[in-house]
Order: sequence, then structure tokens, then C-alpha cells
Amino acid sequence: MRKRVVMGVGFVALACAGAAQAHHSGYMYQTTPIWISGTVTRFELKNPHTITTLEGKGEDGQVRVWAVEGLSQMELDRRSGNGEYVPKIGDTLEVCAFPYKPADEIAREGRLVPSLDASGRERLERTTTDAASPRYIEGHVLLTPDGAMRTWDPHGIIVECIRSSNDEQQPWVDFLNGSSRARELWCQQRRYAVVQSNAPLLDLVEEINAQLETPCP
Repeated sequence: MRKRVVMGVGFVALACAGAAQAHHSGYMYQTTPIWISGTVTRFELKNPHTITTLEGKGEDGQVRVWAVEGLSQMELDRRSGNGEYVPKIGDTLEVCAFPYKPADEIAREGRLVPSLDASGRERLERTTTDAASPRYIEGHVLLTPDGAMRTWDPHGIIVECIRSSNDEQQPWVDFLNGSSRARELWCQQRRYAVVQSNAPLLDLVEEINAQLETPCP
């Protein structure tokens, strides 16, 4: 399945500090996703998010560093008996990811968590060439080596992943039909204000919803 990939990257894990380790609600993230791809070099189990950090060259040849937040270690452990995917070194993945909002925008909303100090805000936003300061993003949907799509972290909007990909609708319909978790998130996100207030996006949601074996009410 081909995606609109913004940059090629490899994944490496990183010990996160400050607010990057705090659990974040959806308001912390942008609503427009980016697609990234790369090879897993390390994966770190931790709460409240597993962290897969990415490093690699973009189309401009510059090194990019990213830290992809995923579901928590506790949640991953809970699903381990159900064949939940766990990133492994050498895996090639594609990710529909949602970056954090700029720190000043979060601050204007009056929602900065207490632990988000100046250095923490800088870590959230910076992308460097020396692999020292990764930019944190939320990994919402993974395309794994077996070609399967999987939901990863709950923050994000699946329909935005669909709209920004190069895929036909049918693989996404199959994904939503075949994954109870994906369908649950889809039904929740369908009611989001950011979806309901965007007519083209809502039209796409309703078009896809009508194709589901059990449409959301």
C-alpha cells in the first residue's frame, strides 16, 4: 500500500524528559497528519507512551529526528495475547503521525502542563541535524511489514490519514471493518467538532461510513 511519504527515516528510541513523558490529550496535537517511513533501530517500552524515535534523511538530504509516541506499555501488555504488533529492529514501517501544536499555540490556549518548561517546549518543536533534539509526534496508524494497517496511539483523526494518503478508499474500509479498535476510534472521531465543522471532511467521513459493514450510528 503506497502512502504519501514526507520523508524516509529510521527509528531509534530515546529517553524522553519533561512533558514529553506526560500523558497528553488530543488538544496537544495538530489535526493535519504527516506520513513518514523508515526502519526500526530501537523500540522502548514505557508509560504513558511507548517511544519509537526516528532518524533519517528527508528529500532535501537533511537528517531529521523524530520521536513517535505510541500506545502505553500497559496497554501493549494487555493486548499481547491478541497478537498486537510490536516494532522490531529491522522492520520497515510507514506511519500516519500527528505533530504537536507549536508550544506558543498551546500556551495561548492556557493548557500547558506544569512540566512543560522552556527546554521541554524546545524539544517538542526542534528538528536538528545532529540527532540531539527529536521532534515528538503521535503515531496514529501504522502500516507494518506484513502490509497490515494498525491503530497505534488513540490521539489523531483516521479520516485525515485517509485524506492525506495515496490509497483508494477500499483498503481503509477493509481496515475499519476488520479492526474493532479502529472502528471504535472511527466512530468516536466522527463526532469530533473538528470533523463536524469541516464540510468536505464530514462528507468523506459519511461516504466511508456508509460503506462499513456496521456503520456508526
